[in-house]
Amino acid sequence: MNIKFIVNPSAGHGNYKHVIHDIESVFSRSHFSYDITILSCKGEATLIAKESADNYSAIIAVGGDGTINEVLNGLIGTNAILGIIPAGTGNGIAREFGLPLKVKEACKIILNGHTKWIDVGNAGGRYFMGCAGTGFDALIAKFAGELRGPFRGIWVYFFAGLIVFHRYKPKLVNITINSELSLEVKPLLIAIANTKRYGGRALITPQASPDDGLFDICIIKSMNMISLAFNLPKLFKGTHTNLPQVKIHKAENVFIQANEPIPFHIDGESLDSCCSIQFNIMPKAIRLFVPKEG
Repeated sequence: MNIKFIVNPSAGHGNYKHVIHDIESVFSRSHFSYDITILSCKGEATLIAKESADNYSAIIAVGGDGTINEVLNGLIGTNAILGIIPAGTGNGIAREFGLPLKVKEACKIILNGHTKWIDVGNAGGRYFMGCAGTGFDALIAKFAGELRGPFRGIWVYFFAGLIVFHRYKPKLVNITINSELSLEVKPLLIAIANTKRYGGRALITPQASPDDGLFDICIIKSMNMISLAFNLPKLFKGTHTNLPQVKIHKAENVFIQANEPIPFHIDGESLDSCCSIQFNIMPKAIRLFVPKEG
């Protein structure tokens, strides 16, 4: 097997050379051929993955959920297998699939060669593996992206959350589910989820499955900050779904529309604000290295 590693230089909280050393220490002793590319700018991973897909059996994203998302967007429609070496802040996608968070152990998952076909979400032509949506979390993603640079880690999202805390004002949106059910709501957030987790440990849709051909949609209606602070811990246990302000739906497609531009995100990465976006599920659209079950 011929493998391409695509490394985000922010991986390992900026200690990407240590991450690369661990990768090389494992694969140099294997029968796999490989090479490593270090990214130089945002968005480059998609282009590199797409250009490499015809010449490599597998493309490995080395970084966090944002890096995985970029690589995924380059591999849709190709035969290359996607691999993950989790080295980001939250590593929500890696946690979802039970991947080890230690680099050498994650490398062994690739060496073992066990794969699984996974659904992928399409958000207006952009693909995502985990969760997308709009609302409070999308605005946090936007400000976190602006705060990045010399700042890394969970503190970026903490400070972005403080900024959004005082700025977020819910907008009236219309949600059409499966081209049939139409809802009008002022949401705290709307999550269009392919997986249970987002942002690391949050269980936004605890019943979601990444290979059932369906989104799990979590709509959390607007609530005051006292209620938000009180109920936030429930999000990490998955018990928020019992709240009266929370509704869960399953669907193959979702359309969100607003009268003015609103923020959206995919896999925690901010998209340009817009007035509407269509979400469609693509069943079993990517092949992923995962641990063997049992």
